[in-house]
Amino acid sequence: MSIPAPFRDVVQQRAGDRRVVLMPHRGDWDCLEGQTTTHVSRINEAANERFAPDDVSVEEDMARLRAFSLSVQVQYEETGRIVLPEDLREFAEIEGEVLLVGLGAHFQIWNPDLFLEQTGDERLKKFIRRKLEKARAK
Repeated sequence: MSIPAPFRDVVQQRAGDRRVVLMPHRGDWDCLEGQTTTHVSRINEAANERFAPDDVSVEEDMARLRAFSLSVQVQYEETGRIVLPEDLREFAEIEGEVLLVGLGAHFQIWNPDLFLEQTGDERLKKFIRRKLEKARAK
């Protein structure tokens, strides 16, 4: 898959390189998150500051385990091309087409059908359906 130019611009402005960290969503959604290496470092530092090692809740521990144990750092080519590791593709049920959703400091990579199933906002679903129809018609 290829990371679109606007997303790459954000990564390079924030981190100064072509590396992103891909990880399962830290919540309950079946998608991947793409973050800059500097953002991941900040997340880890903030978590370390919030809790003493033995004050971490089971939920926080599970969120860290899910995010960091399966995270992979990848470098994209000049054109934005990256290869999604198989275990992450399986986690997000990505087999062919992908939907990238920009969220400012990071982005999400979705199986488009799962995005439509798991997103409750009807206006957003309508917008994404139209986008997918146009892309599929090409």
